[in-house]
Amino acid sequence: MSLGDPTGVVIDSVMVRMYELLRKLAGGDISVLLLGETGAGKEFAARAVHAWSRRAAGPLLALNCAALPESLMESELFGYVKGAFTGADRNKLGLLEAACGGTLFLDEVGELSLGAQAKLLRAIDAREVTRIGDVTPRPVDFRLVAASNRDLAAERVRRQFREDLYYRLAAATVTVPPLREHSGDIPALARMFVARACGAMARSPLPLSDAAMQLLLSYRFPGNVRELANAIDYGVATAAGDRIESWDLPAGLGTGEPGSGEPGSQARFQPIAEEIAALEKRRMTEALAVSGGNQSEAAKLIGMPRRTFVRKMRQYRLC
Repeated sequence: MSLGDPTGVVIDSVMVRMYELLRKLAGGDISVLLLGETGAGKEFAARAVHAWSRRAAGPLLALNCAALPESLMESELFGYVKGAFTGADRNKLGLLEAACGGTLFLDEVGELSLGAQAKLLRAIDAREVTRIGDVTPRPVDFRLVAASNRDLAAERVRRQFREDLYYRLAAATVTVPPLREHSGDIPALARMFVARACGAMARSPLPLSDAAMQLLLSYRFPGNVRELANAIDYGVATAAGDRIESWDLPAGLGTGEPGSGEPGSQARFQPIAEEIAALEKRRMTEALAVSGGNQSEAAKLIGMPRRTFVRKMRQYRLC
């Protein structure tokens, strides 16, 4: 996901303060460690640090440390020379070299093995890397931003994450709040994701209906910003009309965790428009079943004009 300038999207005071801090930190070359739940938007924050830094004209390279097997991690980070091992038929530039002049973002850095952590620390300290199979160190100059959904401070105490590397990465630690703690940003984020999805699918711009927006606002989003983006992508793909209705969004949004989920929290109610639409769709489906698919007869059974019945069949995708 690409956010551009996040200050143009976030309005919730929690996120405004966080991005103000990131803008200040971006002015130097200090390493930044981003902590937060999966999908909370740590990549957005990393992109912001890069965009606001003096390295903005350089590359921003990202590696998800949880996505690669340990056997490939070192070659991805440090590169290798031709003949270093079976299958190494050419020289390969590692990410630490390729990020020179720019920023290297290590997502889920807590997934690195202790061996890979030690080699990464040496490269950070020496500001040089040696490709696998080579003996000549090469200077590197990059800004390091790391992220994790783990409690790395606790893992450091348990010796599951190297203490010396932790202090290198955590020169500045910033926690990215979960979406439920800045739900005021949902409307702007949703509209941004709608515009992005419509562009990707070559669709005309689609507004969100009031009921659809209320459904988004009432949902807790355990998957955070990433889940919101996925829900919008689904809605844009399935919308049959000229706007995104509540029934176009994933069904799980209506059955997931409403409210804060904490004892004593005020109950959240299903938007009345959505409840009416669900009942209407169900009654139309039942009438069609009883009438053997005869639309005129089904419309009579529930007291709905045939023209309205046919239009709503298309709206609810019953035909």
